[in-house]
Amino acid sequence: MRRAAAPAARPRPVRPRRPRRPLSRGAVRFTLIAVVAIAAFIGGGVLLWMNRSVSVSLNGEQTQVRVSESLSQIVSGHGITVAPGDLVSVSGNVLTEGEGKPFSASVDGRELSDEELESFRAAGNEQIVISDGADVMEPHTTEYREIQPKLESYERFGAISYVAQWGRVGRQEVLTGEVSGETADGEMVEPVQNAVIGSVNPQPEDGSKVIALTFDDGPSGYTQSYLDILDKYGIHATFFCLGKAAEANPDLVKAIEDQGSQVASHTYSHANPLTTLDASALSSEVGDAFSAISASGASPTTVLRPPYGELTMDTWLKGGGSFSASIHWNLDSEDWRLPGVDAIVSNCTENAYSGAIILMHDGGGNRDQDLEALPKIIETLQAEGYTFVTIDELMELSGVIPEDVCSGNATIPEGCVWPTELAE
Repeated sequence: MRRAAAPAARPRPVRPRRPRRPLSRGAVRFTLIAVVAIAAFIGGGVLLWMNRSVSVSLNGEQTQVRVSESLSQIVSGHGITVAPGDLVSVSGNVLTEGEGKPFSASVDGRELSDEELESFRAAGNEQIVISDGADVMEPHTTEYREIQPKLESYERFGAISYVAQWGRVGRQEVLTGEVSGETADGEMVEPVQNAVIGSVNPQPEDGSKVIALTFDDGPSGYTQSYLDILDKYGIHATFFCLGKAAEANPDLVKAIEDQGSQVASHTYSHANPLTTLDASALSSEVGDAFSAISASGASPTTVLRPPYGELTMDTWLKGGGSFSASIHWNLDSEDWRLPGVDAIVSNCTENAYSGAIILMHDGGGNRDQDLEALPKIIETLQAEGYTFVTIDELMELSGVIPEDVCSGNATIPEGCVWPTELAE
């Protein structure tokens, strides 16, 4: 059976809206007056807030200033008398009085920069100190000049002298005044770095008990015998070889290094103390010896023992940075006197101490007494607890000598130079 359809909904009648009554002239006037009054009240409050007074300490006295006042306004508004700075030349001579900065100021104990002097605005509770103005330098041009490093000496001589610091060229402004025409040094843009020679009697920083055997004037017919003795006791030494002997016996120079000992230089010919040579002769004595050692197949070296142990700061200077370390000694065997085996042993052991360097000889004369004394020296010192080290090892153990020098082959680093003048 079909259901009867629902009757259609009747539409609701639309009621007409009542028109709004326009505001009367009086109401409009009242509204405008109210808005203006409120705006005036708010604006007046803002204006009063922006122009309120705040308390500050001015040159030690509490006073009131308008908020956001600049320093110039504070100075003029409170009758502060200060002297302006002057216009000065690049050398500091007064060119025109009173044409510098009008005043200087510090706030809360900190001196203000020129930019801060302009941007400061009072907020309240600051401690302001106004003082005389700073001088202003005349307009000027700026050029640059190089400052060459000097060579600084060690304070106390030790058995090992070395390059503690390489030299670097500095760069400094040179100012030329456009008003005065004067020239003066300005700021150091890149500081000069002097080369420094250090000197020390090395002491192992770890407290170990070590000693260094060294042999001069080889290689020679005695060299291999020395190496055999060193091998027998499982130790190493340092051989300061002559360049001309290295040229004549390159296999022996290489044998020294192959045994584990160190090869260093004793100059080319041992002809004269290095202190007597000019720069050219010094360069040959030192450089030719280093070249001969390298040509033998041994590792390059810049470690030197000067003949007779003579080396001055002037020699370091004339050396041009060609050598990085100069090795002296603490215990002299005096084997060159041929004093007898017992005397040589005694000279090398009686006053031994950790870090000491023993001087013996490989060439330059009869070394039979040395060959007989060497095993006794080694046995005596080993019985006393000493370990034998090379010069490179001793330098490293000291903990004070730069790493590049301890390598035994330090050269002037890139960007560094060698001085031509001693520091005062």
